[in-house]
Amino acid sequence: MFAVLRISISPKFLAPQNAVFIKTFSSKKSSSVVNGDYPKQSSTISYLINTCGLSSKDAIPISKKVTIKSPENSDLVLELLRKYGFTDAHIHKLINRWPNVLLSYPEKTLLPKLHFFHSIGVPLDFLAQNVSSNPLILQRSLEKYLIPLYDYLKTLLQSDKRIVNVFIRAPRAFAYSWRREIPSNIDILRQRGIPESSIVSLMANQPPLLVIGTKRLISCIDRAAEMGFDRTKAVFIQAIQVFASMSESTLKHKMEVYRRCGWSESDISSAFLKYPICLKFSEKKIMDNMDFLVNDLGLQPDAIARLPVLLSLNLDRRMKPRYFVARILREKGLLTKKIGLYSLLRMPETKFLKRYIANYEQDVPQLLDVYRGKLLQC
Repeated sequence: MFAVLRISISPKFLAPQNAVFIKTFSSKKSSSVVNGDYPKQSSTISYLINTCGLSSKDAIPISKKVTIKSPENSDLVLELLRKYGFTDAHIHKLINRWPNVLLSYPEKTLLPKLHFFHSIGVPLDFLAQNVSSNPLILQRSLEKYLIPLYDYLKTLLQSDKRIVNVFIRAPRAFAYSWRREIPSNIDILRQRGIPESSIVSLMANQPPLLVIGTKRLISCIDRAAEMGFDRTKAVFIQAIQVFASMSESTLKHKMEVYRRCGWSESDISSAFLKYPICLKFSEKKIMDNMDFLVNDLGLQPDAIARLPVLLSLNLDRRMKPRYFVARILREKGLLTKKIGLYSLLRMPETKFLKRYIANYEQDVPQLLDVYRGKLLQC
């Protein structure tokens, strides 16, 4: 059982105590409510506006769902949330989606859950962001729901870091009925012959698949198999990610973008089978990278289709700077051997700096500045 302990929060996580005070409302209706036409609501509306900082437009409908009889308790709720990184915007969103949070017992109901997530490594900014968007997380039982889910994921993923990634990218898993969806999806992947290592990789890198609909997951797996992907290879997992994260219309649009860049149907199929992620890139990234590779580096479109991983590289931080460095060295006669473009662009950063920057710093002192973008040319 995961131990829940009280922790102290660094002052840097405390939100400034700058409650928003609004003395008047913009409409006669709002004023009449506060002045006592609706006595049961007026004090709640005043609290929501003056202490929580909500607008009158938001406060009035919320006051019909919750009545604040003990401002002192609600004050403690707000104080606790701010200690855990909730900004005014997060608090507004949380109250709008779950007004009864103001009636919660902060020490008994909220603190153990907030501490639980923070203690396994969830950054406070992501904690506030995801909880305010998915308040059902705070309504779940720590002992009966959240800790069993943690234990299940720990057995599968083996590390808190991966579990935190699930929380960050798929908070729905911590809000809705995980016992039905997650084990079912894991079982489906195993039944389809996908290796355990690939399942762990898939869930660690694409957490939303943990809670995808079962029918859709089966459809994605079957489609990848029909296209000829080897289910024992990493590309099979990548293909599932693509199919699961993109609509059919988006996939067709991306294919059309590649056609406009000069790829044939066989080029598209070949590139996708080698590197499925190429269909997830934005239209701008595809167009810009293809333009540079074809018009500046002189590659033919079909050659790029055989090396689709090049499309994943950052144009301004990697490809262009390395191209400038190689061009300068070549123009100065310092490169005696032909440079393979694939090797040049894919080479690890430390290796590139040593081979093409450090080795020539005496000959071209400003070469590093060119590479860092401080100079366009020497």
